Amino acid sequence: MARAAIAPLGQTGFAHCEPHYWWFGYSHYAKYLAAHPMVGKLGPNAIDLSLEEFRVLLKGRRGAIKTFLLDQDRIAGIGNVYVQTPLWRAKIHPLRPIPTLTDGEVVALWQALREVLQGSIDAGGAPFELNLYGQKGGWDDPYLFHWEEGAPCTVCGTALAKIRTGSTGSYICPGCQPLEPANRLG
Repeated sequence: MARAAIAPLGQTGFAHCEPHYWWFGYSHYAKYLAAHPMVGKLGPNAIDLSLEEFRVLLKGRRGAIKTFLLDQDRIAGIGNVYVQTPLWRAKIHPLRPIPTLTDGEVVALWQALREVLQGSIDAGGAPFELNLYGQKGGWDDPYLFHWEEGAPCTVCGTALAKIRTGSTGSYICPGCQPLEPANRLG
């Protein structure tokens, strides 16, 4: 059951109720998105970035790569669920400092981000996400559904670990995603 609500001028409120789910939101009229107080400060949409634009965004940054990717002011459209698989595919530890990434890793990460985000969009999201009609998404990312601490990595067999990455958690494969870059080990 969906219900419209009275909202401030230029907004429409709505609520959606089902037996096990309840959510609400607002739609806003904005002639110029950049001037809107909520979306005006968002960074560029991750899936729309060219490789060169992605490189420019990373240039001069010092923090951990996962923290950067989740910062919606820097790059929009990547949440905690959708950041873990690209980092794993690119073999990058979420706490790796951005300056330690090689150009090859940046390219691999950019490609993995695009593949994961587009794959999820094409499939209507992950199975635990519902669309406006209450239908579950059909994104079938094998890595996403094998996240379990101690489970073997589907690539190298190393036991997956759960680590704290700022205010979020991350499942990683210590074998595929070493914190120290390979050229620094030894």
